[in-house]
Amino acid sequence: MRAKRSKKYRKLMHQYELAFGFREPYQVLVDSNLLRAVHSFKMDLIPALERTLQGQVKPLLTKCSLASIMAGQPTNPRTNNPIRPDFLPPPTTLPLRHCSHNEDSTPIDETSCLLSLLSPLSDVKRNKEHYILATADPPAPKSNSATQQEIGKKRKRDADDGLQALKRAQALRRGARSIPGVPIVYVKRSVMILEPMSAPSEGIREGVEEDKLRTGLTDQSVQKSGGPDGGEKKKKREPKKAKGPNPLSVKKPKKRVEQKATAERERPRDEAEKRDSEKAAEDGEAAPKPKRRRRHHKGAKQGDSGGDETEAIATAPIEATDQ
Repeated sequence: MRAKRSKKYRKLMHQYELAFGFREPYQVLVDSNLLRAVHSFKMDLIPALERTLQGQVKPLLTKCSLASIMAGQPTNPRTNNPIRPDFLPPPTTLPLRHCSHNEDSTPIDETSCLLSLLSPLSDVKRNKEHYILATADPPAPKSNSATQQEIGKKRKRDADDGLQALKRAQALRRGARSIPGVPIVYVKRSVMILEPMSAPSEGIREGVEEDKLRTGLTDQSVQKSGGPDGGEKKKKREPKKAKGPNPLSVKKPKKRVEQKATAERERPRDEAEKRDSEKAAEDGEAAPKPKRRRRHHKGAKQGDSGGDETEAIATAPIEATDQ
């Protein structure tokens, strides 16, 4: 696939995701004509769909489509069942999508089955399950007037059947375009193509974008007016005040803590002295002066110890001479 086309398909699927909520893996409803076209052009079903839709896919085949495929197959004389065609992939590759249109679950026309799955409600056209339709035109009958006259009525009947199949395929694509949010994939000359967005889908996508734009404008107007009523005045900005340093980055002062501790220790002493002085004043006696404690300096202690050592040293030689 060319880069220009792949970029276009990626952009288109992104629009489907935003407007209609498509998510990977994409659910792809495959019809019988697409399987015949893929087999005739020797294409791999899942890789081709992934290249076209630019993402992971999950192909599905309905019971009605399977019934229409097996209806035209010859029966096996041993099992008395129709022979499985070569263009039909195995159930592991193409799982079956169960559809019940009647009480007895009998299959109906393939076109009406696919359209009913794309839009379950007839009143409201909506792709609720986010399906993608993958289809193709049936193989066109050989239009040669000379051969038709020679062969006769049987060939004419086959040509009429081919024209009817072509009309049904065109009606399927026409009905899928009328449902908004249905991507359509079809095969044309060994190339798998993703159709551009239909008119109903384009209208819904534009409506979604306009709603987003309106909501954005209303939000901006509310923010500018200062409230939903729009009559409130804007609050005046307060001048910025000088902020203090970060408390986590500042060391706590140790001196203050020590002073507080000493003050707390001295408080009970001061209170006791005040109480004693008050009692003495009441009795008429003078309050005794507090005793003064003498503080011994470290230098005096060292000096005393040094003097003793000198005396011991001086007496040592005298004792030696006496001996």
